[in-house]
Amino acid sequence: MRALVRSAPAVATLALLLAVPATGQSVQDVVDEMYDVFTSSAAGVDNYTLVQNSMGFETLSYFEKEMVDGRPRFRLRQTGAGGGGMNFGSDAPGSVDIFSTGQDLVEHGRYAGREDVNGVSAHVIVVDDLSQVDFGPPASPDDMDFVPVSGKMFIDVSRHVPVRMEFDGRATTETGEHDVTMRMNMLDYRETQGLLTPFRVVMEIDGFQAMIDPEMQEQLEEFERQMESMPESQRAMMESMMGDRMESIRAMMAGGDGPMTFEVTVTEVRVNAGPPGASPE
Repeated sequence: MRALVRSAPAVATLALLLAVPATGQSVQDVVDEMYDVFTSSAAGVDNYTLVQNSMGFETLSYFEKEMVDGRPRFRLRQTGAGGGGMNFGSDAPGSVDIFSTGQDLVEHGRYAGREDVNGVSAHVIVVDDLSQVDFGPPASPDDMDFVPVSGKMFIDVSRHVPVRMEFDGRATTETGEHDVTMRMNMLDYRETQGLLTPFRVVMEIDGFQAMIDPEMQEQLEEFERQMESMPESQRAMMESMMGDRMESIRAMMAGGDGPMTFEVTVTEVRVNAGPPGASPE
């Protein structure tokens, strides 16, 4: 018994050591690093406009900076053609507003080590119960009601910017409820007058195949027949406009298990140019 009692402090110490990630990293550390990088990035930016393209359609999203609790945030003030800026530190649909969720991540998230994500080493923050976090779900198809249950955020170790957000949850469509994983990859970060922006955002939906009802399958097959009957130049233009979405549609028609994928690309970032259409001073 005495041996067990004497060993108890050593066991407790070992447990504490095992509970700390080998890197010495914590969620607070990761969030603070993101705060610092974004604050520096936003220092000389009063407003900006994203010009984005998705499936051949161009959208404009205009943001203005305001200070909240001493930190910069960008508010979506104007958008066209259904656009919403997918950018770090803004309040637009599909964006990452770390300034409103950062503290929730610290309180409810756990550091889960590092993973390779799209060719970069990334910190992994896991939130097991998203009901405790004001973490809006990513954009989803209009005919799908998605409720996230748990999630992960992946933060580039070197640049301290989000490179992926992943949500597991339940999606409700006309065919019922389904287990779905939605993944938002933020790629090709570039700096424009100090502002860091992901120039490619790729959304993936795992489990979409199970939601397709027979009527939708027929519509997809009819669409493919129409594509095949088009002149070659017109078909090439249509496939170019749809990009990766075309391959996803074909994968669904073939009964494949691949994710439904769509992509948004940034074609231009206008910093401190004022609202779109405003007359230059």
